[in-house]
Amino acid sequence: MSELPILDSRESSRQEELAMAGFRIDPSHEGPQFYTLLAVGGENERPLTAEGRIIFFARTTLVHKALAMDKSMAVLGNPPRDVETICDVAQTLYIVNSQDEDPEGVVLDCLLIFDDLVRASQISMPERYQGILTELAARLTEGVPLKRIFTSVALRRHVEDALLWCVGAITMKARFLTN
Repeated sequence: MSELPILDSRESSRQEELAMAGFRIDPSHEGPQFYTLLAVGGENERPLTAEGRIIFFARTTLVHKALAMDKSMAVLGNPPRDVETICDVAQTLYIVNSQDEDPEGVVLDCLLIFDDLVRASQISMPERYQGILTELAARLTEGVPLKRIFTSVALRRHVEDALLWCVGAITMKARFLTN
């Protein structure tokens, strides 16, 4: 998958460091349900991986075990203790389906994290999904309100389909640590 164009503008002069990302899938659940670490600040932002799989962990107490599985990221130092960013998939799907505003930027945060995770999955995203998510990310970055982006129910459904494709691709290339 090629990178979303919006990601090309990230500063590459910063030092690479680790950031913890939390994920929420179940809308009835409070807070993150699982986590991964991301290498951020460099030219290749990426999640923890081992043997071609993205490493997720069920509790923050498993962070050291997860980090030890990815030698290329383990050299970046000690893992953070706190969650830096949340990929709220449940809220993103709700907003995409029915809302005209996203004042907290939940959708854009999810798109940016999904970009890193799908690239790490090494599964090629269908062009129609790549195009729609790239355009959505670009417009959200420009500050265009959802009300002006989602001009039809069909467009909302196409974005939802693309997001669900991402969830599937990421899930198929994931390893979950529970112990």
